[in-house]
Amino acid sequence: MAIYAVRDEHPANQGDVFADVDFIGSTGEGMITAHDCVCDKYLRLNEERAARFVITVAPVHPIDQLQGDWQHYARAGHMPRYFHLPAEGERPELVADLWLEQPVRMQELVAGVRLTSLSPEWLARLWQQFLRLRLGEDYLDFLKELVRAS
Repeated sequence: MAIYAVRDEHPANQGDVFADVDFIGSTGEGMITAHDCVCDKYLRLNEERAARFVITVAPVHPIDQLQGDWQHYARAGHMPRYFHLPAEGERPELVADLWLEQPVRMQELVAGVRLTSLSPEWLARLWQQFLRLRLGEDYLDFLKELVRAS
């Protein structure tokens, strides 16, 4: 199953990785974490509002920047904070740090270089990671209970 795919029908999509993203205190690769519908809203804004429009982006960095056993735990999916991106093609093994997602001006982001996009399968994995991060390891039980209660 491919990790990355060409998804360039829009200027930006959830799961797109861009180069040289300006984060608070650093510059580096960043993955759009905002949903596609938020990305699409940018296209419908007038020029003045588009210049102020921000979108959430998570820093992406090599997995070897993680200390100690954290690399192992990130690879095994035991740290919801880190979305593991195995090496594929020219892309090295990376992690997106979902705890550090930040608002970034969309106009500046799309003016930069899109390096790659997640494949549909890996985009679904990202959604599962968001659920685990926000609702906890037992998120499926939580969702089932929520449905039963409604």
